[in-house]
Amino acid sequence: MSDLIYPMLVSDIDGTIVTAAKEIPEENRQSIDAFRRRGGRFTLATGRSYREAKRFIHELKVDLPVILCNGGLIYEPASDQLHPVATLERKTVFELVEQLSRLTVDTDIFIYTLDKIYATGISPSTEAALEQGEGLSLELIPSYNDLPQVPWLKLVAVAEEEAMPHLHDWSKTYGDSLEFVQSSANYFEIMPKNISKGNALTKLARRFHLEPRQCAAIGDHLNDLSMIQIAGTNAAVANAHPHLIHAAKNLVPSNEEAGVSHFIRNHLLKTMPQAVE
Repeated sequence: MSDLIYPMLVSDIDGTIVTAAKEIPEENRQSIDAFRRRGGRFTLATGRSYREAKRFIHELKVDLPVILCNGGLIYEPASDQLHPVATLERKTVFELVEQLSRLTVDTDIFIYTLDKIYATGISPSTEAALEQGEGLSLELIPSYNDLPQVPWLKLVAVAEEEAMPHLHDWSKTYGDSLEFVQSSANYFEIMPKNISKGNALTKLARRFHLEPRQCAAIGDHLNDLSMIQIAGTNAAVANAHPHLIHAAKNLVPSNEEAGVSHFIRNHLLKTMPQAVE
């Protein structure tokens, strides 16, 4: 039983709960433990695949369903199972690849499945960035015709930061049959309609007999905006995208300064029980 106004906290991973070195500050761990001792529930929401997020799930002892691939995939710790929420059709993926190849923007294209990421090639800069990652299972294939017949969760276009406005402009011409979101300085993601962290948070909350307004969320980039907007209270870390900072109710220290811990200690644990309007 919890006396907290916001008994569920959902946190982004990269740029939020971990440092640039991909480590979880001890202050964040301790504050999450304190939140749980008060009856709070904690989980993660990330654009990462399960393999990429696995270490953090285990280190934080997450026992709630974890939101992966920006809401397109759910990991159930209790059963150690992955459940796709929605998938991209083969025809759609090929259309997207063709259109992206016509743009004057250089992009590396990745197709995410349950346990692997596929690409036909990667640039040296993208390869260098991937080498700094962990748990990534990337397979290079001769062409997209060689993609396996498995659920395709999302398509990610990796490009220089200066190219992102062009990708945003292109997405506005595509219609409303898909979800487009920038998740980092260099990642532009394309997902099935209605797939977002916000929609996933809503479903997760109701599974535990809560409304989204009884949840708290914290993040750093545009793919966190949907859950920031739906949660009852929220925060952006100081290093967040300007749009997220503008939308958030609270601004906390950066990911390097344990901003998640600050949010828990100063906004979630110190709030006295009262009716949530």
